[in-house]
Amino acid sequence: MIFRFILFFILFYYLFKLIFRYLLPAFLLYKARKMEKEREAVRQSYVHKQKANEGKVTVRYNPSENQERNNQTEGEYVDFEEIK
Repeated sequence: MIFRFILFFILFYYLFKLIFRYLLPAFLLYKARKMEKEREAVRQSYVHKQKANEGKVTVRYNPSENQERNNQTEGEYVDFEEIK
């Protein structure tokens, strides 16, 4: 019984040692390269879109957001007379 426990313990120890020494770094390297390729693809699509729209001016105006913001910051208008 104790011999079996020690044998399983040693087996699991070497198995985890193998996983963390060789397989985990290889897996992380694979994931890093995959993320790098995805980031490069996004960058290329952005650069391509920017080159396609080069020289084109686009103005986006949303009046509802602008009116709400102005109403909150502006107070009531008060007419005044200048005293000399």
